[in-house]
Amino acid sequence: MKNEKGIPHDKSGDYYGENNYGLFIYGFVRTDEPQEFGDIGIGNTGSKVQTLGFKDVAAVVSESPYMVYDSLAKEKTVKDLVTHQFVIEKVMQRFTIVPAKFGTMVETEDDGLAFLQQGYALLSSELSKMEGKIELDVVARWDLPKILAAIPRLNPVVQEKQKEIVLKGSNVSVEDKIALGKAIEQALQTEKARYQQLILHALKEGAVDVRLHNVANDEMIFNAGFLVGKENEKSFTEAIEILDRDLEDSISFRVVGPLPVYSFSTILLERIDPRTLEEAKKVFGLDGEITEKAVRDTYRHLAQKSHPDKSHSTDAPDFHLVHSAYRTLKDFTEKGLMHIGVYQWDNNV
Repeated sequence: MKNEKGIPHDKSGDYYGENNYGLFIYGFVRTDEPQEFGDIGIGNTGSKVQTLGFKDVAAVVSESPYMVYDSLAKEKTVKDLVTHQFVIEKVMQRFTIVPAKFGTMVETEDDGLAFLQQGYALLSSELSKMEGKIELDVVARWDLPKILAAIPRLNPVVQEKQKEIVLKGSNVSVEDKIALGKAIEQALQTEKARYQQLILHALKEGAVDVRLHNVANDEMIFNAGFLVGKENEKSFTEAIEILDRDLEDSISFRVVGPLPVYSFSTILLERIDPRTLEEAKKVFGLDGEITEKAVRDTYRHLAQKSHPDKSHSTDAPDFHLVHSAYRTLKDFTEKGLMHIGVYQWDNNV
C-alpha cells in the first residue's frame, strides 16, 4: 500500500502528509491474515479497503487524501460519513468490528503500524469485550396531543388547577395560567419518566449494556443504545414488539440496527502535530527532555507574567498563546505524541 505521486490539491479540504495521501481508518477487527473488502473506500472512485495488521489485531483501512474533516464542506463530510458507515457494515458481515471515530487518519503505513503496536493491549481488550455483540438503538415517541388530553385525568394537581380556573371564569389571572402551565409541564415530566423506566425495565434484561442518548424533541421520550449478543437479537426485538403492542395507544417505537458498537466502544486517536509541539516548546523556552515539573513551573511563571489582570509589561508574552502552549505540553508529557483511547457514551442509566 504505497502513496501515489502527484495527487493534486483538492479545494474541498486541507490535505497533509507526504504526497497528500494517507490511510483512513474505519475500525479494528480480530484477524492474523490479510483481508480485503473491495474498492468501496473513501475517494473519488472508491479505494481498496483492506487490513493493516499487527499480531492478531488489524486496522481496516483505505488509501485516501489526507484531510482534516473539521475544515471540509458539509456536503463532503456527509458523503464520506455515509461511505464510512457503508464500509463498516460491509466488514460486519464477516467480523466483529470496533469502529474508529469518523475522520481518523494516519499519514503513512508506518504510522498505522505504530498506532497498532502502541494500542495493541487496548484494542485487543475492546475486541474481546465486543466479540459477537451488536448495537441496537431504540427510539420511542409519544402522541403528545393525546398525552396532554389525558394529563388532567392522570394528575390530581393539574385537575384541581383546571377546576379553579373554570370557577374563576373571566377573573382568572395570568399567575393562575402560569401555575397551570407549570403543573402540566411537571406532570408531563413525571409521565415521561414513568414510560422511560417501563421501557428500560422491559428491555434491559435482554441486553449486555445500555447507553442513554439525548432526545431530539418533545415528541421523543426515549433514545438509547443497547449492546446485545447476536444470539439474543431476535428475542430483544420481540420484547420491543410486545411493548409496542401494549403501548400502541400512546407510544410508538423504532429500532435502528444492527449497528457497530458506537455507543460502547469507539476508538479515538489523539495526536499532537510535531510543529505545534515545537512552537509550544519555543514559547516556554524549553529544550531537550520535557518533564511535567518543568512545564508546570514554567507555566506558573509565564502565566503570572502575561496575565492581563496581573501584568502591564509591554514585553510580556500573549496570555492565550501561553495557555495554548501549556495545554500542548501538558498533553505531551501525559500522553506522548500519540494517544489511543476509547470513547463511550456516559452511562446514566
